[in-house]
Amino acid sequence: MKHCKLIVLCISSIAIVICAVMIIRINVLYPNAEVISYTKDNPVDINGLEVKPIDYSVYTLDEFSEISSEYDRYLKRENKDKKRVVVFTLSVRNTTDDIISYSPSFVMVIEELCASNGAFPIINNDNPSQQSINVLPGEKRQLVLKSMLSTSMLKYENFDKIESSTMTLVYSFYPYRRKLVFDKR
Repeated sequence: MKHCKLIVLCISSIAIVICAVMIIRINVLYPNAEVISYTKDNPVDINGLEVKPIDYSVYTLDEFSEISSEYDRYLKRENKDKKRVVVFTLSVRNTTDDIISYSPSFVMVIEELCASNGAFPIINNDNPSQQSINVLPGEKRQLVLKSMLSTSMLKYENFDKIESSTMTLVYSFYPYRRKLVFDKR
């Protein structure tokens, strides 16, 4: 019986040491991401396209339906008041001599409220499948993105805090966490 306990103790000790070594090894190989923030005064250059955060607005579904019919299918539901749409305005400028076709890919993150969701261009009724824009050399354009928040992502009590929170659009998570930071309201 003592031999059995000794064998189990040795095997357990070896397993604990192996797990500890693996955890330390992973943390050394993949350290925490370095955070790089870009603002209105410090725009980011993404492959020759200067992207600058301008402004954001928070809408109810009823208010957003006046801008776009994209979420009209939610208007008939009972819980429509438990959803908010955040609309971001970005300024993009082509700094190269080539035409750039840009498909924005961002994740909206509200760190204070622990909320996140994808941010996508507002669908144009003339061309609903268009998810990218072409920017001519030297051209400056505005890009409007939207992101929906519901009670599955954020507690309903925190909906009033959305507008006063720091909004970020993250476009790279690792090894550098690159994000566009919008000014608080």
